[in-house]
Amino acid sequence: MNQCSIYDSRSLNFFRAIGGFLPLIAFFIQNEWLVLITALLFFLGVFSMKFNILYQLYSFVSGKMMKKEIVPTQKEPGELKFVYGFTAACFFISFFLIYFEKFVSFAWWLDLVVALLTLLASFANFCLASLMYVLFKKVFVRLLR
Repeated sequence: MNQCSIYDSRSLNFFRAIGGFLPLIAFFIQNEWLVLITALLFFLGVFSMKFNILYQLYSFVSGKMMKKEIVPTQKEPGELKFVYGFTAACFFISFFLIYFEKFVSFAWWLDLVVALLTLLASFANFCLASLMYVLFKKVFVRLLR
């Protein structure tokens, strides 16, 4: 059984909120560069939480400067990597479709849907990509038996 890592729930939600509002703003002002910035933020989180700039910033400000206690949440190491990777891939696809002017309407709608799902994960703690990870994990474990 894999060990679960403990993360700061408030810092995760802060990152998700920023990661949801940036592409939402990008959708309304039709700015593909905000989509790219969001994709890069999620992409950096795939490698390590140390590269998740917004998570680290919020954690530093709330923990060190404001002396707030960490609100722990346990996650499998692969779960966050999958979620960040999947979300980054969606935003990268959206960006490249917009940038190369192919299926632009679809790309903006993809951006909007992923932004709203990211905000849902932030405010309601319901992450569709995490549910996909659990489903894929169960399916692949059964296939490998």
